[in-house]
Amino acid sequence: MGVAMMRPPLFASDYRASAARATRELKVKTLLRALVGRLHDALTTGDSALSVAFSGGTAPHILIRDASAEVVGRVTIDDESDLYVFCEFEDGATDVVIATASEDRLLEELVLHLRDGQPASQPVDAAIGMLVGQTIEDVERKLILQTLRHCKGDPTHTAFMLGMPLVTLCKKLSAYLAESASELPQVAAVTGLATGAYRL
Repeated sequence: MGVAMMRPPLFASDYRASAARATRELKVKTLLRALVGRLHDALTTGDSALSVAFSGGTAPHILIRDASAEVVGRVTIDDESDLYVFCEFEDGATDVVIATASEDRLLEELVLHLRDGQPASQPVDAAIGMLVGQTIEDVERKLILQTLRHCKGDPTHTAFMLGMPLVTLCKKLSAYLAESASELPQVAAVTGLATGAYRL
């Protein structure tokens, strides 16, 4: 009876590095895919003939083309800073126009540079108008819980989207979940999760 040859196990550090790369790549692709719809709405209204397309692979990005299918800009997420980066292609040169953590700020710059400053719709301003009269704490709590729901309970992705340190987010979530028992079902309903469905 022969002895079966076993492959040596992957080192834990190799596995962690590989898992971190895969997780980051998935996060970048998810954020850029979600951004495509907003870019399309902001850049294709009126007489503008710009098109927006997501490209995956090892270097995911969004390409913006004019009516003649010429690439006029590209949106990526920087590997080191996790900021959205918008590069404009003009006269054969590539210029970084903006690097920001805010999708709304990114959209403003894209409109200014690619639609000759034509105003884009302001859904965020309209939403802020509806928040008048609520406390900052209530608004922050709702935003955090809705973002957590959007991220399917993933605190790391939630912290990234909110531009908040993960430790700060976890402290806030712990405070929310430590509230009185009568409010816990409401928290679970808002997040779409059972209160014990994930660990921080």
